[in-house]
Amino acid sequence: MKAALYARKSTDDSDRHEDNRSITRQVERGRSYAAAHGWTMADEHVFTDDGVSGGEFVNRPGFARILEAAHRREFDVLVASEPSRLGRDMIRTGYYIAELLDAGVAIHYYLTGEQENGDDPTHRLISVIRGYAAEDHRIRSSQRARDALERKALQGYSTGGRVYGYENIWVMEDGSRQLGSTGTMKPAGVLRTELEIKAQEADVVRAIFRAYAAGYGTKAIAHALNGDPARQDLCQRYFGGQTPAPPWKGSRSWAPTSIYAMLHNPRYRGLIPFGQHRKVYQRGTKTRVRQETFHQVDAPALRIIEDTLWEAVTARARHRRDEYVAATGGPLHGRPRASKHLLSGLMRCGGCSGPMVSTTAPVGQGPARSRAVYYRCSYRLHRGTTVCGNHRTARAVEVEDRLLSAIEAKILTPAAIEYVIDLALNHVLAAEKAAPDRRAQIETEAARLGRELDRLVAVITAGQASPIIVAEIARREERLKALEVERGRLAVNLTPSGRDVARMRAAVVARAQSFRDTLRGDIPDAREALQTLIPQPIRFIADAEAPSGYRIEAETAVGPLFAQVWRPQGDSNPCYRRERAMS
Repeated sequence: MKAALYARKSTDDSDRHEDNRSITRQVERGRSYAAAHGWTMADEHVFTDDGVSGGEFVNRPGFARILEAAHRREFDVLVASEPSRLGRDMIRTGYYIAELLDAGVAIHYYLTGEQENGDDPTHRLISVIRGYAAEDHRIRSSQRARDALERKALQGYSTGGRVYGYENIWVMEDGSRQLGSTGTMKPAGVLRTELEIKAQEADVVRAIFRAYAAGYGTKAIAHALNGDPARQDLCQRYFGGQTPAPPWKGSRSWAPTSIYAMLHNPRYRGLIPFGQHRKVYQRGTKTRVRQETFHQVDAPALRIIEDTLWEAVTARARHRRDEYVAATGGPLHGRPRASKHLLSGLMRCGGCSGPMVSTTAPVGQGPARSRAVYYRCSYRLHRGTTVCGNHRTARAVEVEDRLLSAIEAKILTPAAIEYVIDLALNHVLAAEKAAPDRRAQIETEAARLGRELDRLVAVITAGQASPIIVAEIARREERLKALEVERGRLAVNLTPSGRDVARMRAAVVARAQSFRDTLRGDIPDAREALQTLIPQPIRFIADAEAPSGYRIEAETAVGPLFAQVWRPQGDSNPCYRRERAMS
């Protein structure tokens, strides 16, 4: 049998069992457990999520890949240390356990030797109770951690990460002080973290505030800090002609959004906020929620910006906000959340990997003069020419039509669809051909386990029962149940009939036409359809040799064409899963 392994370590590393505090340890124990049962485990079937809370289900890539692989029938057994590794949410963990069991995957926990049994009401109740305990532990651990941080914050100590303009100083238990290294784990023995002003960075912060108060915008300041020649005067006037390193790594450049956040950070005026936002789990993912009340601890020793300069910056920011509200007719955020343009945000610059965004520019002369929409690199637009050398812009209608025409000519064609269907059927036929050998292996192993059980029961009958013998009987009975599930799955005839194939071909062709119509229809629906066919970002590459001066590259996925197309009666159809796996 093929086995998979899932290992997860929580963000705060507060798991109760020591075995769960290391991904490496979980993988080693899980592999040993699978080997002891005679299961094979390929490297690609070891899935991990390091530093991810059990309450997170949306942004957990390792667990998401498990579900995809399970639906494709890539393995028969999933091994984890205990149920809390799958999740610490009473409702969602139970749902995904049921989904795995429905996909024909047996779930084993190596810490207790238990197996999930979705057919037994008592066992399902126990599973729900364990889910409640895991969720309760997660919530209480979060509360304890927050309470501890709140106590430190009220004493004026740092409770967060690195803040530009300050140094993190680790105060050790023996009273010594150590500079906190950026990007490294906090060592054992740190009693608390204090902030100290970093003179060179503090000078940059003051210069940013003075430039903004003088009337320069965040984009102009970002261009100057990134060394854009067009902003050389601004850079020389406020930053001495220097281009300091940006506060965050990312693209290794200053961004207007970073400067905006600095202009509104109360730490620079000597106030340390705590509890302004709280992270809660909503719809299976962590969400940052602003709180109505929060602490602001007075720390005059950390003041970088004087009150007069702070008030000048605040007054200008308030004036710009009022102008924006007046221009948009009332809403503070006048732009709709969904983009009005098909590729805005979905396409990346081939030079710096920044998002391509839509902007407008005038075209034509005289009475025929109008504004047209263009795509251009947002990093070059907002951060300056030194960050990205891709100066190429392109008319939005031209780029969109070229991309959609390429999809229609290469993906949504009868010839391409026929090729993919034939390839999927070949996978199914290969699986059916291998099924007889696997059935024989199952029968042989089941017969062996039956003989071993008879011998163990005979030992108990003779009055020689022991906990070890009872455990061995339970292990063999669990193995027999798993073999029975696999035998039932193999009993389903995978080979499609001629009528099934014809129906599938017609359905896929119809779905391709539906995709074609959607891509040429309303923008919101077209963007959603485009993301299913092109899961990775589209690349816009400046190319002087290309006829239009640029190229568009994208990797397409044909799997969505098969969604819900062929699902015969009986067990979940492996043909459908294999077709989808080819995307």
